Amino acid sequence: MSKETRLDDDAMIYQKTDKQSEKEKLKEMSWNQKLSYLWDYYRYHALILIASVVFVSYFIYSFTKPKIVTGLNVVIVNNTIEHHIWDEYTEKVTDYLKLNPQLEEVKLDYGYYYNGSLDYAASMRQSFSVHLAASEIDVVIAPLSEFSVYVTNGVFAPLSDQLPTDLYSSLTDKFYLSDTEDNPKVAAYGIYIADTKLYRNHSLPTEKDPVLIGITINSKNKENAREFIRYIFNEK
Repeated sequence: MSKETRLDDDAMIYQKTDKQSEKEKLKEMSWNQKLSYLWDYYRYHALILIASVVFVSYFIYSFTKPKIVTGLNVVIVNNTIEHHIWDEYTEKVTDYLKLNPQLEEVKLDYGYYYNGSLDYAASMRQSFSVHLAASEIDVVIAPLSEFSVYVTNGVFAPLSDQLPTDLYSSLTDKFYLSDTEDNPKVAAYGIYIADTKLYRNHSLPTEKDPVLIGITINSKNKENAREFIRYIFNEK
């Protein structure tokens, strides 16, 4: 005889309880419910995964991207030409020198102003000295009042040592002649640049303080510096 306490065979305790799978749960949900569910339960996992992918991608890119080197660095002191003109010349000179923009760059740095406040001028002069000492400046364009000081201090080598014969001969009537602290012999160290198309068409008048150009004695890109001067003076 069965005990009165015995449960029926179909009682809930004997029924098999299957857990719904994630797939089944999502199948029964609307599109908005699915988005809400996934965001609630998996947002931290997703954010961690995205952050990891971004970090790894940046790490790989940083070590595999081509490093751009400076093919020519020109410093313009107390600039008298509008910035957008120099930006246009950056592209022109890059093409003229046949540089690969993805690997080499031309810098025409017109940010050196010594005619502002004393503190700003001192900061600019210090920056110039640091970059010059590091051989990071190839060409200097500056008014005579500044250029002559650079010549005296030995910033430039004589142009006879810097320029090829044909270019040197074509510019002799524009040379700035001087001696230096280390070399009492008078030589050509700079070239007056007012007669070039660039300065003739775009520069403010500088009769009281004419502008000159010269190649630094420790330039790392002397060939490009020479060709830059050739381009500036031969431009039609």
